[in-house]
Amino acid sequence: MKNKITKLFLVLMISGFTAQAQTEKSKQEILGETNVEFLNNFAKVEKEFSEKQYQIAVDVANRKGLPVKGVNEKNQNFEVVSYDPQTDNLLYMLTTNNVPGASSVNTIKVKYLHTLNIKGQGMLVGEWDGNIARATHDGLKGRVSERNAPGQTTVKDKDHASHVAGTIAASETAGGTNRTGQAMGMAPMANLASYDWISDLSEMATAATKDELLVSNHSYGLDNKVLASNYGVKIFGRYTGTPTKQNYGIQTSRDYDIIANNAPYYTIVFAAGNDRDAMPPLNNAMAQRDLLVNSGTSKNLVVVAAINGITTYTGASSATMSTFSNWGPTDDFRVKPDISAKGVNVYSLLGSGNSDYGVMSGTSMAAPSVTGAITLWQQLYKEKTGVYMRSSTVRALMAHTALEAGAQEGPDYMYGWGIFNTEGGARVIENKPTDVSIIDENTLISGQVQEIKFSKKDVSDLTATIAWNDPAGEETSSQTANFYAKALVNDLDLKIVNTDNNTEYFPYKLKEKWADMQPASSNEKGINSVDNIEKVFIANAPAGNYKVVISNKGSLSGANQLYSLVMTGHNGKLSVEEEMLNTLKVYPNPIKDYVLIEGDSQNLISSSINVYDASGRNILSRNIKSEQDLRIDTSSFSSGFYILNIEKNGAAKTFKLIK
Repeated sequence: MKNKITKLFLVLMISGFTAQAQTEKSKQEILGETNVEFLNNFAKVEKEFSEKQYQIAVDVANRKGLPVKGVNEKNQNFEVVSYDPQTDNLLYMLTTNNVPGASSVNTIKVKYLHTLNIKGQGMLVGEWDGNIARATHDGLKGRVSERNAPGQTTVKDKDHASHVAGTIAASETAGGTNRTGQAMGMAPMANLASYDWISDLSEMATAATKDELLVSNHSYGLDNKVLASNYGVKIFGRYTGTPTKQNYGIQTSRDYDIIANNAPYYTIVFAAGNDRDAMPPLNNAMAQRDLLVNSGTSKNLVVVAAINGITTYTGASSATMSTFSNWGPTDDFRVKPDISAKGVNVYSLLGSGNSDYGVMSGTSMAAPSVTGAITLWQQLYKEKTGVYMRSSTVRALMAHTALEAGAQEGPDYMYGWGIFNTEGGARVIENKPTDVSIIDENTLISGQVQEIKFSKKDVSDLTATIAWNDPAGEETSSQTANFYAKALVNDLDLKIVNTDNNTEYFPYKLKEKWADMQPASSNEKGINSVDNIEKVFIANAPAGNYKVVISNKGSLSGANQLYSLVMTGHNGKLSVEEEMLNTLKVYPNPIKDYVLIEGDSQNLISSSINVYDASGRNILSRNIKSEQDLRIDTSSFSSGFYILNIEKNGAAKTFKLIK
């Protein structure tokens, strides 16, 4: 019988250090995990670069008699952003909305959170768009901060930005005449920081150093028709960008991954784009696949596809794809887009007047519903745990709880992981304090194998998902279209093992041949070497003893990798060691002269402690023999990042320390 767990409250605490201070990650601590100095320098360089590029592009456009900005025949805002002297071509940014249509309401199962009074209170959402949203609109009044100085807004039309803003955060009464509440946003009480799209990388990097911004929406991208004309089909599906910054315009896949990887709590949501019905020659050649580029092929972003609305979800067949949403996969066969949401006939705010409303369709309309839902997840998670989720946790939860869509179980190149499931993710968060679900943020040291042992008492579905923010990759120099070159830098692996019979269960992966990219057969299960989201699903897993195994191939860049784990369906108690390690607390953090470990005083005995510096060098190793060993002297540590690893009987828990 398991001994009763007794918490050890060390008498070595600093006077006045409260329990709340131990369990609640402060804003300072979130910034402590954000590479503020790097991002500020990145923002400065990007600002100078983008402003110079923009001015050159405007001058070239004027000289050639070409438009600088406007609205095209498909009601999409466009604006010149860059000039490529090698091809003598201008590059244009484009909003990802389509022609308006009939109306309906977009919720993606958000009502459950609203009934819990999780409506975005106290949360701030970033929106970058062709223009700033109409801050004085009745549906947003008093909750929008305009982050562009007066006179510096770009595209004249505000409809798109206001429509997107409304989908994120319009009030509960928004809707206009005879439609009260029908334009309510996902997070109807959230605040919005509204930017235009010029210098977006610089502004995003700066915003990422602000502790209140956890998620932002981007319903735009470079004009794919122009890209195809300038660079050919080889650019589609490719991971773009190098350390020397190739000129595909201002934004590359690498740029966005740099920001995400240096700001681990900041989730960036992008629309997938609407070219499947707009580029027939390219679409026909690739059977409508391979249309994603730049932000669409970044590893650490949430890229959103658009589906038709669903009245009642009854299974995968309930979802139908829009005619326009861009499809993947990437050239290295990663699952892109990441997720789907309603983007057809969405009713929301318009920017022409303070009480104007209308309908738009596009991935522009799908992305903000996901952005708003993630905002609610963060609010709920903070309410339940006292901390916010890393963006890797958000993405793991997204894939873990996605509703099935498409002709084949699991992910594909059309719907991504499926349909965003706001309620499903919320229920997993609610169950975190119990044994019903696991949401864990951990660190894997290069070469380490981590195991979580558990039991199942009945026959039921079992699912485990990991995600991590992968370091920015580099573009291949090949000029061949669809050239296979892995963008993944740190290759983590996930599997579940039935330890009663040694049966191994592996994650989903896309098949790595273009001929296999068929709607009903694009994925399989096996060792995944390309995605930084891995999901193992076992339908009707038998009762018995299991373990989740997390490891890595090769060497990890930086000698370690932060990752997030979500698991449900185990419905059995963890091992004594796992339960003990999952309840540990380490403080203070950031550290100064020492760090304290608080936990189960009885079961911590005989555990091993190892501390590694940022290069992976082991600088401290000890076995816990008594309570005194739970105080670690860090007075000799220099400033920087450290990994504290605590292990017992094959179970391990890691903490990232900052000094």
